Amino acid sequence: MSTDRVQREEASPQEQEISLLVDKPPRDYENHLTPPAGTLSSRSIETITVFDNKDITEVTSGQTVTRANLTWRPEVYKYATNARPDEPDFEKRGGEIYIILVHGGIARARGTSSAIGYEYMQTIKVPPSVIPVKQYPASGSGSQSGDNWSYRIGFKQSMSMFNNGGNSMFDFVASYVEDFVRIKAQQRGAETNDGIYFSVSLDPFIYTGEWPVIGLSIFKCLDTNFPITFTFGASAGQRRDDIYTPDASISKDVDIDFDFTVS
Repeated sequence: MSTDRVQREEASPQEQEISLLVDKPPRDYENHLTPPAGTLSSRSIETITVFDNKDITEVTSGQTVTRANLTWRPEVYKYATNARPDEPDFEKRGGEIYIILVHGGIARARGTSSAIGYEYMQTIKVPPSVIPVKQYPASGSGSQSGDNWSYRIGFKQSMSMFNNGGNSMFDFVASYVEDFVRIKAQQRGAETNDGIYFSVSLDPFIYTGEWPVIGLSIFKCLDTNFPITFTFGASAGQRRDDIYTPDASISKDVDIDFDFTVS
């Protein structure tokens, strides 16, 4: 399971009044993203720390104000499909490199209230050689029950991959399922021209609390020019008339590499 998919200890009545409760553990969870041992891509799996207990701050009236605190640790899965990546005609043979990120971590709001609610967004920007394929869960996909919203990540794709030292092909079915609940909050997510975004929007007047970072991002590229620089960003802001405006933000470049060695 991705990092920090745990429920917070029961809060006091006073704390419950002012806090966004952390999500319940997932009702349904399956991770079948790791290919069998001996697969060309089986060594191309890693967990990266983008931000570790990092404050998102802005300067207001000469004072530094912390809007949020974030730990963000995606699990990164990389797959070479349809053609061996060490072949010079990789793209002509229909070769594709898929990069899947399973997001984990914990986010914390820091004492900001609003009549329209505050939104906490995370983004990934990629170079033109990388194609954003899908962000789960998508905006508008949640199911409301009272003040809470339920979401489901359901990904499944068959990929032609290589084993036996890169000499044999087989079909690997990569899949990932996770149900989760946002309490007094909604989650948005979508692909953009140069990446993806996902966010958690708190209900009005909810001004402190914590929640797990949950989401799944899929990218692909048609060439083998690695490493590729992904720019991870996080911000806190507000949405008016469906336009999100950040008040404070942070970003970090991370190089995503791929081991093309065929053994």
